[in-house]
Amino acid sequence: MFIAANWKMNLDKRLILEFSNNLNDFKFSNQVEACIFPPMTYVDYLNQLVSKLPISVGGQNCHYKNFGAFTGEVSPKFLQDTGCEYVIVGHSERRTFNNENNNEIKLRAQSAVDTNLKVILCVGENLSDRKNGHASEFVEKQLLECLPNNFENSLIAYEPIWSIGTGRIPNYYEINEMHENIKKIILQTINKEIKVLYGGSVNLANINNILDIPNVDGVLVGGASLKAKDFLAIYTAAVKHLQKNHIT
Repeated sequence: MFIAANWKMNLDKRLILEFSNNLNDFKFSNQVEACIFPPMTYVDYLNQLVSKLPISVGGQNCHYKNFGAFTGEVSPKFLQDTGCEYVIVGHSERRTFNNENNNEIKLRAQSAVDTNLKVILCVGENLSDRKNGHASEFVEKQLLECLPNNFENSLIAYEPIWSIGTGRIPNYYEINEMHENIKKIILQTINKEIKVLYGGSVNLANINNILDIPNVDGVLVGGASLKAKDFLAIYTAAVKHLQKNHIT
């Protein structure tokens, strides 16, 4: 089980210190892996604060080159140097606001993998594709055009664009069907099984229902991960889910 906390452009240095202090007395489980993705400027700072905790730190994005004249971009090599283990690639906000297409996302993902970072590759349809019954085709195209080589140690995050930040999420059947399809496509493509996370308006009210869906291997959490007590509550829900289902 995997809990990914994407802070986006939130939490300054003071709030990050406050957040991390609230983690020190918590009893973490070896059954649930957690990774926090802070703003890029605080990756090294957060990594120092949680260095003695079983929490990984990741980057919210990376460039497809390790070095060069790319003002404002972040090298995957630099992320690795500052202690990152994971990086998010292809988040819907990057696709929408930064016009990143599938080809560019594949290059970024490949660069990250080649630098020994584990990638969380995001895919997801917009509302019109969902309503028109084209969601599965849309996501399959994203996967086939974005998957880098040597993806075995990475993850997929399914995040329907129309659900992010809206409070609306697909129903049980829709999430399970999409995750099942994603796993089949990945297995056919790289002959490996990988974890598929759900992302999109995950919160304390729906986390238990989401984790009960058979093909969900964890969650990518946005706004609900900005407070330590909420982040830990979601983490605890994952632990209890595994215990309830006797998963080791």
